[in-house]
Amino acid sequence: MIAEEGKLHRILIPEHGLFSEYQDQENIGNISYKDIPCFSMYNKETETTGPEKWMFEDADLLLIDVQDVGVRYFTYTTHMFLLLQFLSKKFPAMPVIVIDRPNPIGKNVEGTIIEGRYTSFLGQSGMIHRHGMSTGELCDWYIRQYTLDILLHKVNYCTRHKHFIPPSPNLPSMQSLEVYPGQCFWEATTFSEGRGTTRPFELFGHPDISFKTSEQISQLFNKKYSGLAFLRPTFFMPVYHKHKDKTCCGWQIMIENPVKYHTLTGTLDIMRWVKSMATEIDFWRPGKYEYDSEATAAQLLIGDDDLIGYVNGEIDETQILDKLISAQNNWEQKKGYYR
Repeated sequence: MIAEEGKLHRILIPEHGLFSEYQDQENIGNISYKDIPCFSMYNKETETTGPEKWMFEDADLLLIDVQDVGVRYFTYTTHMFLLLQFLSKKFPAMPVIVIDRPNPIGKNVEGTIIEGRYTSFLGQSGMIHRHGMSTGELCDWYIRQYTLDILLHKVNYCTRHKHFIPPSPNLPSMQSLEVYPGQCFWEATTFSEGRGTTRPFELFGHPDISFKTSEQISQLFNKKYSGLAFLRPTFFMPVYHKHKDKTCCGWQIMIENPVKYHTLTGTLDIMRWVKSMATEIDFWRPGKYEYDSEATAAQLLIGDDDLIGYVNGEIDETQILDKLISAQNNWEQKKGYYR
């Protein structure tokens, strides 16, 4: 509508592209849409992950409308934070309108605060794993967290359409969104997280794990999380990404109670069992993961040495649960400021 009225000056494109057509970590170039110039904020060739001053020439205001998925490692909100930070420094008088989209996976909170040395494009300082906030509440949190000078106006999201529009090629359904807060951790391993299948993040596994081990872990999980989620041993074959064209043995995870199931502890338990039972497999993905950090994928995505230590069998469950409960309660109190 804004474009039809000739008021849309330019569009800034996040990772995954204007229509979420690109895979993760793929370079996004500049394009044109309905004769409107679209400029990339995720250009790996120039190491760009945010805006530049020339992008705001002759602009009257910034309109932000992004579909978040409820976790700190989804990069649309990182782009949003970088925009707010940039305007606070360069154009503090420019009004910002944010479409306050609801959190698609609800208000549940999970996880711990990311450790400072692991902050990156995949995780902003001070952020918990699963935040339970709307887009507008996230903006309010970020402005307060970093003491930004921003003229922010929130507009309630309202639409007569109820269709699900995938925010990423690998989040094609509400089921994938519901498991994503915990299941994203498999990106930090040598295991396929289901990319290259029709059920990314629901399917996960490895070519070298045995079906017997898969069944044993399923039994442990289904006993512990009975009535909350179900783990089905299975085989699958990714057509791209990790283990392309190889038959992987693993699991399909299905959430039965999205309100009560804690996605992080469920995934961390599976990872811990796999790490202890499939010792012949090199578990963690080696090397750096994002070009703005030297940290590993586990350090950037999990972002907490104690949680990584739990997977490695170095820390007991009671200690981890106490840490999670404390962090989640503190975050819930913070959330109250922004409602």
